[in-house]
Amino acid sequence: MATKNYVFRVFAYKDVDGTFTAVCLDLDIIEEGFSTLQQAVLSINEAIDSHLMAVTRRGFPKELLNRPAPKEYWDKLKEFTRPTSFSTTPFQYFTATSEGRHQLYA
Repeated sequence: MATKNYVFRVFAYKDVDGTFTAVCLDLDIIEEGFSTLQQAVLSINEAIDSHLMAVTRRGFPKELLNRPAPKEYWDKLKEFTRPTSFSTTPFQYFTATSEGRHQLYA
């Protein structure tokens, strides 16, 4: 049996309370309340892996592989990626893969 590879759109950000949140836009998975960006990224990767295992190995409906996040998170991504004149560091994109790795895009 061949292994399938999936690529999902994921972003993480620092919230107003100082904690980090990570969002998988394609699966509507949100991991909140982490003290570091690295913890948020690791947690979202684990949540994605668990979700994929449940769907593919336990016979859950395949519709769960395409379940977009609410509009508020898509809007938040647009807000973060909107160019500003005072931005000092570029927004970085990364994609989470089904093997729990992520690839960074600047």
